[in-house]
Amino acid sequence: MLLVVDFLNLAYRSFHAIPRLTNARGIPTNAIHGFLNSVNRWLADLQPSRLAIVMDGEPKRRLARLPQYKANRPPTPPDLTVQLDRLTELFAPLGWPVLREAEEEADDLGAALALKASAAGEEARIASNDKDFLQVVGDRIKVLRGSAKETVTADAVWVRARWGIAPEQVADFLALLGDQVDNIPGVPGVGEKTASELLRRFGDLDRLAASVSEIERPALQKNLREHLSIAFRNRDLVRLKTDLPLPSLDDFGLRPPEDPSLLTLLADLDLKSLHARYAKEMAARSAPRQGMLF
Repeated sequence: MLLVVDFLNLAYRSFHAIPRLTNARGIPTNAIHGFLNSVNRWLADLQPSRLAIVMDGEPKRRLARLPQYKANRPPTPPDLTVQLDRLTELFAPLGWPVLREAEEEADDLGAALALKASAAGEEARIASNDKDFLQVVGDRIKVLRGSAKETVTADAVWVRARWGIAPEQVADFLALLGDQVDNIPGVPGVGEKTASELLRRFGDLDRLAASVSEIERPALQKNLREHLSIAFRNRDLVRLKTDLPLPSLDDFGLRPPEDPSLLTLLADLDLKSLHARYAKEMAARSAPRQGMLF
């Protein structure tokens, strides 16, 4: 199994979910603490053989299509910024592979890698609350969506129960609805219920566009006639780009941490329980096994 972790999504969730923690020098550590504990919990529960921490590059392709893409997002809180830098320092000594491309977003990279694993006959789990990932849910791919109380495994049944649509309709659904998080305006007068009803009836945006005259509600028909071009633009924005050139799946094999710098970094952050855990594991691996002493 491949586990894909959406770096910024999990870091932000951890930062806001855990009250402020600091080390002895006042450096905040709550996001680091939550991030590492979450990933370690998934590693223990799922026992994946592969892991990819996917990170954002510059979204040039989407900015060219919509210059105000993500322009509504506030600056990253300073207490989180310093933790993002510390987290990225930990991944190599932890043995956690990272996937980042300069001009690709994390959701495109993560979805493409999950599909690559699925095509190779492997299971994949994507840890993120980003709705865009639901586009690639399938027999072998599921999304781990977290809340303060639990982690929900979103599969095709979950998507249909949530919105009444199939995973392959998610891009069109979001195109009609828009996405406030990414500053993508939707079709006026179309909310979740209406978008779901339209897609259940017509199947996709193309058939909807060809059948607007069949819509009985005059106001909705007028809105769609005037603004459906917005939805087609939005589909270009929200549809995940999954035909990306990627490294071999073997590059994402999990390996046990052996770099002693990991213990130095954890000690500096005063992450005592994680330091004790990894110190014990590393000592056990380096100790000679019985029968090899003589």
